[in-house]
Amino acid sequence: MRVLLISWEYPPYVVGGMGKHVAELVPVLSGLPALEGRLSVDVLTTRYAGGLYEEVCSPFLTVYRVDAPPLDPLDHYNSVVASNQSLIERAEQLAQCHAYGLIHIHDWLVAKVGIVLKHRWKVPLVTTIHATERGRHQGHLPSETSAQIDRMEWRCSFEAWRVIACSDFMRQELQNYFGLPADKIVVIPNGIDLDGAERCAEEKRAALRQRYAPQGEHLLLYVGRIVYEKGLHVLIRAMPRLLATYPQTRLLVAGKNGERYWPLAYELNVERSIDFLGYISDEERDCLYTLVDAAIFPSLYEPFGIVALEAMAAGASVIVSSVGGLAEVVRHLENGLTVLPNDPLSIVWAVEQLFSDPVAADRRRRQARQDVVERYSWRQIANQTVTFYHKIVQERSQTDW
Repeated sequence: MRVLLISWEYPPYVVGGMGKHVAELVPVLSGLPALEGRLSVDVLTTRYAGGLYEEVCSPFLTVYRVDAPPLDPLDHYNSVVASNQSLIERAEQLAQCHAYGLIHIHDWLVAKVGIVLKHRWKVPLVTTIHATERGRHQGHLPSETSAQIDRMEWRCSFEAWRVIACSDFMRQELQNYFGLPADKIVVIPNGIDLDGAERCAEEKRAALRQRYAPQGEHLLLYVGRIVYEKGLHVLIRAMPRLLATYPQTRLLVAGKNGERYWPLAYELNVERSIDFLGYISDEERDCLYTLVDAAIFPSLYEPFGIVALEAMAAGASVIVSSVGGLAEVVRHLENGLTVLPNDPLSIVWAVEQLFSDPVAADRRRRQARQDVVERYSWRQIANQTVTFYHKIVQERSQTDW
């Protein structure tokens, strides 16, 4: 069986969780036992960050990158949709050499490609929805661009043979927002690179400890995009109360453009206790997870929360908002602590719980690591995905188009 997987992002072009998800799933997925042999995956993606036009990664995985026109920041939606034309043209060239049993697209950014090819080839379309525009804005659509994205998300869900959601929360959101029937949605969670979570030399740990906690300070870590829905401002607002009780505490903020929160830190007089690290490598992130007292993810909206999985896999204690997929991954007082969303005092309570009872914290941390190993390895996720593919291809073979 051969699948055409279409994603706006793929290394070296990775902007957020969607690109990371595809990049880590596809190499494990390709080559698994499939109908009449092994599963072959052709990835079709953009070339905004360069990379080879055609990259053969294995006998079962080839990546095809396409030059797409620059995006117009004043007309983001329409420029994205127009850029899909170059992907459609490349896909038609590939179809002259390969027969695809299924098309799998990720989010609205490549929806036009998937929908056009579905009808031309009469091949079933699978759509993975990683997040929704309405969800990002707490149920509202603040602009015409947001409304356009919302309509495209509905359309690619409607056109799909089946829709993949990463959590029960996202499944319910798709039903509520787009009216999808429950049996059209399958929940397949995100996974984690367990090997990557274990890489950190002791020399590197010692250097980071000397840099950020030379006097044995407590360390808290935030990792993520610096956008409103990730809730970093809520965590910063918790810092004055935390420092009143634990003055030797530092907050490390890893994420591009984190300095935009400098004014808030100065306003609250906590700027000396916060380090805005900017972008950091995966290796440094994983090392920090092994070093800090807690990784905190105070999201206001989170369809899944793969950053929490990464922290848990590396052995960090986690504190997360009880929202969306985070509330499914982290079970309060069992493998981490959950807090009320948009509530700085709730974060203060959780950190005090963590610092005051290290024995319980260590028990939760070890349980979290075990949960990740048992439930969220990419091998398990890939096996669920290929079983799902088989079902759809078999259903298509018994259906008149």
